[in-house]
Amino acid sequence: MTIFHEMLEREKRPVESCNDLSEQMMWSKNNTIIWQADHFIGSPNFYPVYRYQNYYSHSLLSLILLKGGLRLNFHAAKKVSNPNFTYYSGMDSIDKDIIRIGGPTKCRFKIKDADIYARKLAEAMVEDIATIEADHSGFTNILLCGGKDSLNLSLLPWSNPVIVASAPPNYDFVKTFMADNRLSYDVVQLDDNNDSLLECEVLVNCCRNNLEHCRWGPDLKKLSQAFNGKIIFWKGQLGDVMTTPHWKNYPYSHPPYGKIRQMMRIFGRSGSKILRRWFEGVKATQWLVFKTLWYRSAMWQGAHMSIIRQLTDVLVLSGYHGPAVQKVWSQVDLNRAVQEDIRPIVGKYLHGGPVSYPSTNPSPPPSKIRKGMSHLQPFLKALRSVGISVHE
Repeated sequence: MTIFHEMLEREKRPVESCNDLSEQMMWSKNNTIIWQADHFIGSPNFYPVYRYQNYYSHSLLSLILLKGGLRLNFHAAKKVSNPNFTYYSGMDSIDKDIIRIGGPTKCRFKIKDADIYARKLAEAMVEDIATIEADHSGFTNILLCGGKDSLNLSLLPWSNPVIVASAPPNYDFVKTFMADNRLSYDVVQLDDNNDSLLECEVLVNCCRNNLEHCRWGPDLKKLSQAFNGKIIFWKGQLGDVMTTPHWKNYPYSHPPYGKIRQMMRIFGRSGSKILRRWFEGVKATQWLVFKTLWYRSAMWQGAHMSIIRQLTDVLVLSGYHGPAVQKVWSQVDLNRAVQEDIRPIVGKYLHGGPVSYPSTNPSPPPSKIRKGMSHLQPFLKALRSVGISVHE
């Protein structure tokens, strides 16, 4: 049986039934893919949770298999067929019968001091990883490291074994960070020149992401197999948005709120005072930050967590999206607490002293082997090649 068919069989694991289901239940254990529940508690704001009738899964593909085929959503199909497609945003999906549930985090503006915010974030990160580790004794944590957000994860007080994984162009910077801060973790290098899982990637993606930015699948799969699935991958997703002044421009750099700034420029300073006063008000900007984190980041980086999880059959978590950290995020007043990069303060609380960081954080280039594989037609072809019906 090929890896391709093994993955499809795994996606058909028995459905687990319960009365009440939550995001935490779905994203803290990995022995169930589809849940049947009477009620869903809470509103996910990052990790994907999809619903078909009263069935729930982090895997869009699993629900399509459960249904017995794809009922094509023409609205989504048109969007993902665009040559400039990067990620699909919305509460619907490529399947007309399946929706994504959740919504933006609510803002409470209670934490107004940078040092208090950094300390609470550090404490919350420690709490979240301790909860996961307690439920996964004997597992190995593999930290996918690049910039400051993920490097701070290596400063946490892990109980289970830890390995750090990185890829060029950040690999050498990550190794230097470990040496400079006297961290004894092994650093393994990830490469992205293997297309052996490309069909699988197309299938589990379900037209959610541009796969040119979803790298290292085969190497992550090898790590999972080397540890017999007893690992957890960790990423430092979106920490910079909530810990640096990047938050001020974040909503206006992406659709749909980028149009607001364009409109304000068109009207000019004198012609849009009311509009400018509202949209440049700090609370309105933070509200837009949380909206953008949902409609952009959850749909892109969040969906990527699900893609890796399906490819590797292990938990894939963000150190910045556990329940304790999310509670802190919901309470911060960004305008008061984040006027500079506070990640070094978070690192100081985690490490017990000053931390030495790389001076740069270069991004890897887009994946050439995945170019053109994220759109509708490659996905439909992959479905049909394994006998999954498509109803257009």
